[in-house]
Amino acid sequence: MLIVIIGAGTVGTSLVERALATGSNDVVVVESDPQLAETCAQRFDARVLAMDVGDEGFAQESQLDRAEALIATTDDDSTNIMAMLLGQEAGIGTLTSTVNREAHVALFRRLGVRVLADPERLVAQHLLDITLLPETRDVTTLSGGQQIIELTLGEASPLIGMNAAELTKSDLLADGLKMIARVRDGETRELAPKDTLAAGDGVILFAPERLHGRRRRLFREHNLEG
Repeated sequence: MLIVIIGAGTVGTSLVERALATGSNDVVVVESDPQLAETCAQRFDARVLAMDVGDEGFAQESQLDRAEALIATTDDDSTNIMAMLLGQEAGIGTLTSTVNREAHVALFRRLGVRVLADPERLVAQHLLDITLLPETRDVTTLSGGQQIIELTLGEASPLIGMNAAELTKSDLLADGLKMIARVRDGETRELAPKDTLAAGDGVILFAPERLHGRRRRLFREHNLEG
């Protein structure tokens, strides 16, 4: 898949890294700041263009007519919306953009753009989540308030030795917590009925509501990480 990414800032370069890591994507990066463009070109095996989306040769140089996806990541909504309009004109099937002002979200969506609104707020929420639940390896709060919680089991975890049936019957996963998957040796899959958890396993849990107040206190008291 050919992906055109607008912006080589913090979000853009992280996106480039992840897109290339799959080994199945070709990436073109467009960055108006020459220094950022040069840094990106030195770091990644990607075609990097030091230009602005408003430049006359943008569509041709970035190969918009061949791209299957266009992603805008700059902190300037006017730049992002221009990129989306040009992508729409080129017939790109998947248009995605960060949107820095909530008031602009509806405009992007009217163009059929998939949006990530207010990325700074999302980063702040993530930082707060992992601070309030320090026992976890990671916490992701979904738009509806549900949470995906990742843990790595230590030697003292009360979950060690338990299988799926025992987990369901125990009160360790109270308040609606459900185990989604186990991670072992880099493989993520559902815990089979006869499989048991061991120290070093990663577990992924689903919470139907954000863990706060009493729910967070109970979660921490159970010390599932061990």
